[in-house]
This record gives sequence, structure tokens and C-alpha cells, in this order.
Amino acid sequence: STFARLSLFSEQRATLPVPPKVRSPNVVRTLAGGLDAIWKDYDHHLRTNVRAAERAGVEVEIDRTGARLDAFLSIYEHTMRRRNAAAFYFFPRAFFERIAEGLAGHFAFVHALARGEVVSSELVLCSEQRVYPFLGGTRAEAFRIRPNDMLRHRAIAWAIAEGKKAYVLGGGIAPEDGIFRHKRAFAPRGVVPFEVACLVHDEAGCRDLLRDRESAAGGGTPWAPYPDF
Repeated sequence: STFARLSLFSEQRATLPVPPKVRSPNVVRTLAGGLDAIWKDYDHHLRTNVRAAERAGVEVEIDRTGARLDAFLSIYEHTMRRRNAAAFYFFPRAFFERIAEGLAGHFAFVHALARGEVVSSELVLCSEQRVYPFLGGTRAEAFRIRPNDMLRHRAIAWAIAEGKKAYVLGGGIAPEDGIFRHKRAFAPRGVVPFEVACLVHDEAGCRDLLRDRESAAGGGTPWAPYPDF
């Protein structure tokens, strides 16, 4: 069998032998037209939040080397604990060091600072044409000054200056959850379907594997495949 997460951009897709399946909505902020036009396209409440961050003195720094990795890790782990994230998401420091060493020129840490202290931080990955926010977080005590809204606004400005065509914000955990609504505020008309391809090449072989997996559970936790996977 084959499972593939498909690009959000049609020009990057091969012809598929089966129809794709829609999994969730994603948000893509096109960078055409310049920052002034993009600013006017934001949701009103987002512009209000960015102005509030400006009044609070929030500044944004683009870190292309990982010089503030310690600050990023502190905020990221704080955020994962606050959100009761699964153990999978607590990546070791070495994970981020490998990104800094192996993806030079194709990543940046974007930091929002209040009174010289990093209070929100995000790791973004960069392709030739697009920027993809990857992992990040914000200190809970800084929510009131809206540093993450400012961070992403300035990251979009930076992406424009770098000649990128789109800022791919991604989606939420569940439809219309708070994460998704926050991202959509940056591109109200930029919602696109995230699709996957699911192909079974050998029906009998798949049935054998499923039977073996069910048997392997033994007397432990019962196992069954996800109904939509």
C-alpha cells in the first residue's frame, strides 16, 4: 500500500491513479501584491493585535543560525507542557541542532522580544519559493501583548523581502479550532484543502498484515486500524 501527503500546490503534484481524499483545511498566505495589500487583507482583529504589540514595544528578530536556540527551546517546551502535548513533540536539543547544521540557508528562527527578552519564537523552514512555519510557542504571561501575531506579520514581511511567493501556515488539530482560526486571520481567502492519496496495491497482502497486527496485540491493548486511514 502507499500513503502520500500531497502538496497544497497543483504544479507540484504527479498524476494520481486514484482520487485524493481531503483531510483538513490549510491556510496559505500568498505574498503577491506587497505587504500593504496583505495587511489590508488580514482580519480586522489581527490588525488590532499587531498594533497592540507595536504599542507594547514588541520587536522581531530573524535568526538564521540558531544563535538563540536556548531561548527557543525554553519557550517551545513551556508551550508543549501548557498544551499537554504528547511525548512525541518534546524533541531533544540535538534535533534542532541537526536542522541548524544541515539546513543552513533553508530555515530561520523568528523571535518576538519584549524588553529584550524572547517571549514568542517559531522555527520556519524555507523552500525556494515558500516559507513553512514548523514548530514554536509563546510564553503564557506574554499573551496580552500579542507577540505571536506580530511575529508572524514580521515573518511575512521578511519572506516578501526574501522573494518568496507564499507563507504556508498549515491547519489546526480539528476543524475550526482556535489554531486554525488564528491562522486563517492572516489569509481569510487563502483556505485550501489538504489532501492525501491512499492506494492499495495488494488487497490480500494488506489483509494478511492487518491480521498479523491484530494478533500481535495479544492480551494487551486491543488494536484496530483507524476507520479513515
